[in-house]
Amino acid sequence: MISSSLYTQSFGNTQIAFASIIVIIAMGLSKFLKLDLEKDFFIASLRTTVQLIAVGYILRWILQADTYWVNFLVLLVMTLVAAQAVTSRLKQKSFKIFAAALLSLMGSTWPLGFLALYFFFHSEALRQTSFFIPFMGVVVGNALSSISLSFLGLQRLRAENILEVETFKALGANSLEACQRLYRDILRNALTPNLNGMTVVGIVSLPGVMAGQVIGGVDPLTAARFQILVMFLILLTAMVGSLIAMGLSHFFFMPPWFTDENSNWSFKIPPGAKWALMGPSGTGKSRLLKSMTGIDLSSIRDDVKKSSNVSFEKTARRVCYVHQKSHFIPGTVEDNLLYPYQFKAHRSDRYNREFVLNLLNQLGLSEETLRKNAMTLSGGEGQLIHLIRALQFHPRGLFLDEPTSSLDSQRTALFEQLLDMWLAQGDHNLIFITHNKEQAVRFASQVLHLENGSLRYV
Repeated sequence: MISSSLYTQSFGNTQIAFASIIVIIAMGLSKFLKLDLEKDFFIASLRTTVQLIAVGYILRWILQADTYWVNFLVLLVMTLVAAQAVTSRLKQKSFKIFAAALLSLMGSTWPLGFLALYFFFHSEALRQTSFFIPFMGVVVGNALSSISLSFLGLQRLRAENILEVETFKALGANSLEACQRLYRDILRNALTPNLNGMTVVGIVSLPGVMAGQVIGGVDPLTAARFQILVMFLILLTAMVGSLIAMGLSHFFFMPPWFTDENSNWSFKIPPGAKWALMGPSGTGKSRLLKSMTGIDLSSIRDDVKKSSNVSFEKTARRVCYVHQKSHFIPGTVEDNLLYPYQFKAHRSDRYNREFVLNLLNQLGLSEETLRKNAMTLSGGEGQLIHLIRALQFHPRGLFLDEPTSSLDSQRTALFEQLLDMWLAQGDHNLIFITHNKEQAVRFASQVLHLENGSLRYV
């Protein structure tokens, strides 16, 4: 075995100067390849040098302290810096997000790290600074990466995946169920670096903790056992931290309507009514329908209520909102029809394939449609399947957002015929948004016009 004295020899400023040649070579390659990273390399190298030299001086004093309060203060500073690193990668930054990142780090690494130290190494490990700080630094540093990836995924969800959330809420999902698939993907992505590291550890790479112990003269087998504990602890803290980040984001950073499960506000219209909602684009027709079904409890409902001559009442009707733009998860059409049955609201329901086939037939579609990849459906096919997905749960009210905008005249006629049959079968009613005056006159029993926050009969 190589003597550890090789790693404790004097490594002075001269050696650092020669080491900087490595960075100069990297900058030269960047210049030659026109990567435009020379400035980034220089700044990163300068910060690395200054920060590590400063840390070296500080550690000379800290590692001799061996007191609980010094360990706690150092760990607090490390966690605050880690939380700042998490938020620095986000496009949207605020004190609330920083606080959420800090709580995610503290709520995962502190209790689990303290428990591991106390259980495996006893209380002395909590006091001995030269052991406590490096150990907790490894745990916090690795949890930082997973928590950061979680916040990035959650921010992307709020910006890009709200349609999926709205679609599932309209189909009866609560707020957690509506995000379950997205949260699962975010968690999987956040933990992938840890899982990859655990898969190849010791074969492709020698972990830092184990390498440091071996360099320090510790028996390699003992170092390997210690590294196993560290890897397991890193995995758990990363997972717990990511879950805390998701929980905080879910309840504090989503739109106000997101976690509202029980709205007492809805419209009450006569059984069998077919109301067409018209008005200029951008006046809030979609928001109004979402508000009526409790999906988006926006302020427009109060504005409309005050200025409208249409009567409103609170009611407990079971209604379903169908978006103009259909959203499907990866899989077949039938997979998408089956997916909502896992929601709590539909666990007592049973998928009726014959009922679905009958609806497909009435809309001019074949059984083969069920086996199609839902992601490759045309706009018109998507609107028809979206309607079937809602009708399979037998709602008493349907609120449709431009439901025939992608359909030709023949399919539009079949669509309207199906809805007429549905209205005749029970105590049902329908409100649909349209910009087609001919359709409104032909198909609706009453036309309403929304403009400038005012809703009126036409």
